[in-house]
Amino acid sequence: MIENIEQVIRTRKSIRTYTNNLIEPEKKQLILEFINSNSVGIFGNEVEFFLIDANSDEFKNIKLGTYGVISGTKYFIAGKIKNSNLNFEDFGYCMEKLILYCTQLNFGTCWLGGTYKKTAFSAAIDLRDDEIIPAVSPVGCFDCNKTFVDKAFRYVVGADNRKPFDELFFSKSFNQKLTEQEKEKYGFYLEMVRLAPSASNKEPWRVVLIDHVFHFYLKRTPNYNKTISHSDLQRIDMGIGIAHFDLSLSEKKISHQWTIEPPTIELEDLVEYIASCEIL
Repeated sequence: MIENIEQVIRTRKSIRTYTNNLIEPEKKQLILEFINSNSVGIFGNEVEFFLIDANSDEFKNIKLGTYGVISGTKYFIAGKIKNSNLNFEDFGYCMEKLILYCTQLNFGTCWLGGTYKKTAFSAAIDLRDDEIIPAVSPVGCFDCNKTFVDKAFRYVVGADNRKPFDELFFSKSFNQKLTEQEKEKYGFYLEMVRLAPSASNKEPWRVVLIDHVFHFYLKRTPNYNKTISHSDLQRIDMGIGIAHFDLSLSEKKISHQWTIEPPTIELEDLVEYIASCEIL
């Protein structure tokens, strides 16, 4: 169970340099138990996760490629899904929950999106022809003193620079800001979305509040995903943002339900509807 969601969300950072410390057996078991309880996304798709321990005999002959940007750890999380409606959103939703849980246990993680169809990761989790690995993440102990590599990556992607609140969240249409009353009532939950990680820090989520329903939209970055054939990183990002919103509402015991009911409003260019969250 993830506790104090705001603190965990604000604590999580992308870690690329790790110590070679082993994960304690008790904490490894906690991660495995969370994996077992986190197998169905918010839209009903099944997601299967694996904790890959390259220190173990099971994986000792598998060389896991991480584009040369991860060092120090031999633990990785990988998940797989089948092709279905809203599958990437559900993958992002479930994997972000798992990453936040690892953060709560004081482990570092780092989203690595890409194509893992024919890699050592696919062999490690017995990937079948009708399955996809949309992303993986290292997990492990890390030194609080960031290396040059970690700092450089954060600078390049602008990880510490986020879009202003009013560029992401709207009232009734994309032409109108939220009122002060709406911000006072719902601003916290939307801020948790704003703090979500996204591929290359593109922050593709846009949310329009109409009455008591939050409509989530994806604002595409032109040509962003063309080089990756087996995954849709910006739909995964939407699942991550949705996870932050859903977890924040649930922790505050705000009753809500997710639906697929797009409102009739004019859309901006490159914007597509994903899902809606109704406050009950």
